[in-house]
Amino acid sequence: MTTNPAAPSGHEARSVKTRSHLIEAAITVIGAVGYEGASTRALAKAAKTPLSAIPYHFGGKRELYLAAAQMIANYAACRFEEAVAILETAEAAEKAIRFEEALISILHIILKDAEPHSWTSFIARCAYDNDEAFALIYDRAIAQLLERLVQAASDVSGRSLGDEALRLRISAILTAVISFRFLRGIMLHSMEWSQIQDDSIHQIEGMVRDLCRSDFLAIQAPQ
Repeated sequence: MTTNPAAPSGHEARSVKTRSHLIEAAITVIGAVGYEGASTRALAKAAKTPLSAIPYHFGGKRELYLAAAQMIANYAACRFEEAVAILETAEAAEKAIRFEEALISILHIILKDAEPHSWTSFIARCAYDNDEAFALIYDRAIAQLLERLVQAASDVSGRSLGDEALRLRISAILTAVISFRFLRGIMLHSMEWSQIQDDSIHQIEGMVRDLCRSDFLAIQAPQ
């Protein structure tokens, strides 16, 4: 005879809700004014919780900050797994094609802009400060994606995993793709686009494919 796990108590449900509100508040407030500019009072006010909720649930502002980064990192890692899964093939003739498609998948994840705008601001702040919150996001989500792309590019091109030029080029491409979210104003103004539409995405896809097939990576898809 099996028993169902006990339903969470009212206290546990409220605790989960309060933690969620504090994390959302941390992302919004820190994304707007930075870690140093975000007082615990402002965080509690944004979350509509008592000030004591921060030390009670997290221990302090730093721990709340890292919890917010961890939540975003876990989400990003799950999204990027969609692209990494495309790379999985034992067929040599398929690997170059899969590499291209993985990068296009990442491009669509970045351009879809499905997450709250506050997330973009939060990550941008972390990245600018290059602090432990960004290190957490990088290690949990970006590093694994980067390593898998470098491995795939090495498999296709025959260049060593230790080839710094190859790693630098993959890093440059991934950084460029991610910048479409964080620096989209540059592209919109330079192209005189009001927003990124389907035709715009098609053009960006073509640019990524051309780059993959160029001498920049020395990865050629079968003709």
